[in-house]
Amino acid sequence: MKFKKAAALTMAAAMTLGVTGGMPVSADDDIYELVVQFPTLGTTPSDLQKVEDAINERTESEIGVHVTFYPVSAFETNNTTSLMVSSGEKLDLAISIFEGGVANYANKGMLLELGDLVDQYGQDIVEAEGVAMKGGYFDGALYGIPTEEKMGRVKAFECRKDLLDKYGIEYDENKIYTLEDLSEIFATVQAGERDAFHCIAANGSEDPIYSYFDHTDQLGASYASGVLMDYGQGEDEIVNYFETQEFEDYCNTVRSWFENGYLSQDCNTTTDSSLVQMQTGNYLGMFSNAEPDMIANHSVNMQAYVGTDVVPLYTSAPASMTQFYQVTQWMIPITCDNPEKTMEFLNLTYKDKDIVNLLYRGIEGTHYNFVEGSDCVVEYPEGIDASNTPYSAVLNVWGDKMKDYVMAPLDETYYDAMKNFNSSITDDHISRALGYCFNSNSVKTQYAAVNDVITQYKAVLGMGVVDPASEMENFRSALKAAGIDDVIAENQKQYAEWEAAQQ
Repeated sequence: MKFKKAAALTMAAAMTLGVTGGMPVSADDDIYELVVQFPTLGTTPSDLQKVEDAINERTESEIGVHVTFYPVSAFETNNTTSLMVSSGEKLDLAISIFEGGVANYANKGMLLELGDLVDQYGQDIVEAEGVAMKGGYFDGALYGIPTEEKMGRVKAFECRKDLLDKYGIEYDENKIYTLEDLSEIFATVQAGERDAFHCIAANGSEDPIYSYFDHTDQLGASYASGVLMDYGQGEDEIVNYFETQEFEDYCNTVRSWFENGYLSQDCNTTTDSSLVQMQTGNYLGMFSNAEPDMIANHSVNMQAYVGTDVVPLYTSAPASMTQFYQVTQWMIPITCDNPEKTMEFLNLTYKDKDIVNLLYRGIEGTHYNFVEGSDCVVEYPEGIDASNTPYSAVLNVWGDKMKDYVMAPLDETYYDAMKNFNSSITDDHISRALGYCFNSNSVKTQYAAVNDVITQYKAVLGMGVVDPASEMENFRSALKAAGIDDVIAENQKQYAEWEAAQQ
């Protein structure tokens, strides 16, 4: 694979990027100038330049790279990346967040293939990411580097431990809870807490509640293109999930939840996230991914607001499917002049523990200190907390996260919990379609129309706000009219071709 020769970042380009300092001086131009997106939630850390300078002290000498971070809101990554690439602006390493993978960029010819680069320069990435690398493939080629420390996902209803204890409800971490199991728990708690209390914190713009019960493989796409049932271990037929008896049973149950007050009357229109609702103390729990980091962080949050941990009532087994590894991915756009050096830098974020923690935690003594007696648990320096720290990487997207220091009150047990979770994923919950990713380009009009219909109904039919007896057939008819059968047929064709190629 042939790549273009490295080119230095000009001062004019640096000014365009808002660089305020730290540009290296190199007599022989051996330092490659690398522009890397730095995702934020809208606010750039005031000490980002200090951290950038500290990183460059290592990368310039170790791999001949000077990094310039380009802050970008996670809510604007798609637009920002597309505009930069289409205009030819310098960008070496871009990130896809909450976009369902790299399909949109790859279909527009905006990305370089990464297979050969990873083989030559990315072995620390491969070692850390393991099976998650399967999520970076599209049309048979590797275009994205997933940012995972979790080799799968598990789903649960996360609920307040204090309320389970109050009502004598025992929970079994080895059990997979059904709709009926949860209905019994909700009935007990709702009867005791009564009027202003609701069992389920939910938000119509978040993942639909039915997604926590269906156990389907969405084949690197979405419900709009059909699914494989039973963790991708069942039949090879791709089906319309919304035509199944399973979905109908779910809708009937969640309708009863809504009518019994387990969900609030404005659950489909509220703008507060489920976690923010939980912080009020007026809810039993919420549906969520429930890997060890999620449970730990939500427990810390709930201890701060309500004074209780959360515990998971699992609604699925730990599983591996392509869509789980498409949430955040690093990409090398065609605007990159030196893909080799770019991949070397990305690999260094997996290889070098100091680089990992500069990215996540900042500078020791300035942005964090080690908890006494520990070499991996950190805390904020005196006078600093999460609300006023001058540096924070709020999005968990950098390098090997198993090398990231943990922030108190979490402790060293976090690492073992994550390793145990990864080893708990059994072969019968690893999809046979792992690594397959549907390309909707040939049916993009129908695919978009089907997604629009799903969006229209998921927050009303999917949350029990409307009666399935009157709306289910309207939903299914609208899906048909939008072209879901055509999309599924195309998906089935592509999947058969992919399966044949695996032989």
